[in-house]
Amino acid sequence: MMRTRLHPLRTTTLFVTAAVSVSLSRRTNAFVTKKSSYLRTTPLKRPFMSTKMTENSADSKKKLVFSDKVMETLDPCVVLMKSLISQYAHLWEDRGGVYSLAQGVVYWEPPPTTTQAISTAINDPQTYALHTYCPDEGLPEFREILKEKIAKQNGLTNHDVMITAGANQAYVNCVLTLLSKGDKCVVFKPYYFNHVMAIQMTQGDDAVVVGSCDDHGIPDLDWLDRSLQSDKSIRVVTLTNPGNPTGVSLDRSVLQQAVDLCAKYGVWLVLDTTYEHFDHTNANSVPGVPFAGFPDEHVIHIFSFSKGYALAGFRCGYVVLSSEGELGREAYQQMLKVQDTIPICPSRISQVAAMGALSAGRDWVHDKVSTLDTGRSAILEALSPLKPIMGGTGAMYVMAKLPDGMDDQEVSRQLVEKFGVALIPGSFCGFPGWIRVCYSNLPPKECQVAANRLAEGIRELCPQH
Repeated sequence: MMRTRLHPLRTTTLFVTAAVSVSLSRRTNAFVTKKSSYLRTTPLKRPFMSTKMTENSADSKKKLVFSDKVMETLDPCVVLMKSLISQYAHLWEDRGGVYSLAQGVVYWEPPPTTTQAISTAINDPQTYALHTYCPDEGLPEFREILKEKIAKQNGLTNHDVMITAGANQAYVNCVLTLLSKGDKCVVFKPYYFNHVMAIQMTQGDDAVVVGSCDDHGIPDLDWLDRSLQSDKSIRVVTLTNPGNPTGVSLDRSVLQQAVDLCAKYGVWLVLDTTYEHFDHTNANSVPGVPFAGFPDEHVIHIFSFSKGYALAGFRCGYVVLSSEGELGREAYQQMLKVQDTIPICPSRISQVAAMGALSAGRDWVHDKVSTLDTGRSAILEALSPLKPIMGGTGAMYVMAKLPDGMDDQEVSRQLVEKFGVALIPGSFCGFPGWIRVCYSNLPPKECQVAANRLAEGIRELCPQH
């Protein structure tokens, strides 16, 4: 079920309707282009609340304000899209409801071994002690299992593992550990919005340096070379592979070039490999290793159980750092400060669930991922009138460019209202004029129905040239 909840302080032009006029009346909003070259919602006036102080106070009134960094952070677009779906849900109640191709989730449930592991732990409280803290970095037995996993499945030996509350927390750990005041971090548009949000709310808007990808989803590494050479304040580069939102699996030669550039300029490279199981073209496999990482000490990998193993609600991910040299070991120790401050430790029951899921094996995930072929083909066909189209080789997304001059947010709104299908406007990913479609959140037959609705919407809303 979609929950109806509008952000109390911020919204976007996508939701400028009577249904949200109360929220908008509290503040004027507008889209502006920042110098970091991505589109975002920025307040024109900083809101405040007044409160009456005690009679003895020298200042009878104080203004309660919010963090500048949080105020200039992007809105959570998935929350906004769920609100939009709720707004028009009543129009589609007798037609199967609104089909969501927006949030990146999978339609399947976790493997049965997950439930079995949880049941065993609940029924043996003395052994599993689910109600207690565990070590900051995670359960020792789980970390050892993951070290074996990354060695066999990712080719990463002599690496240490820290369990986090999903891949998003892992990325926040990296940002807080690696960036100092005045430092900057590179992302490539179309970007994963939560990466940008993490940098904005911890380091400020000016800390985000945005590069571009071409229409095939390949990051401009010549630009990166020039930028790292000219701007010494860039300390971290972020790549997501397979890509969210691009839906592209980058070839290892591209990734190797990024690894080498970051080594050349003494910069950290954070590789978010949340979608490791969705490398549809096997672009990252090497003999004996299904999804190979990079063992270099300046490369940090992020993994997740949310996608392939369908454990999104359990919030379990992990960050992997080299333990071979002093640099990686020091980074791990410093990151423990962040870990102890944010979650203190990962949830025991989530780790139990993840261990149970992992025991089902990579082949279990592969069999599930293979069922996405039907939906992916249907979505690609629905989007075929649009040019260019990006993605389909990795992760669970396809992006498509709307005809020139079309507002991706208005198109997205009309697709929900008039055609009963939801997706993500490219503006939320720094790519105005494009749309992002997820093909994994519905079973194949339902994804075909959603694709038919999308195709109808594209035909009617997007004039063909």
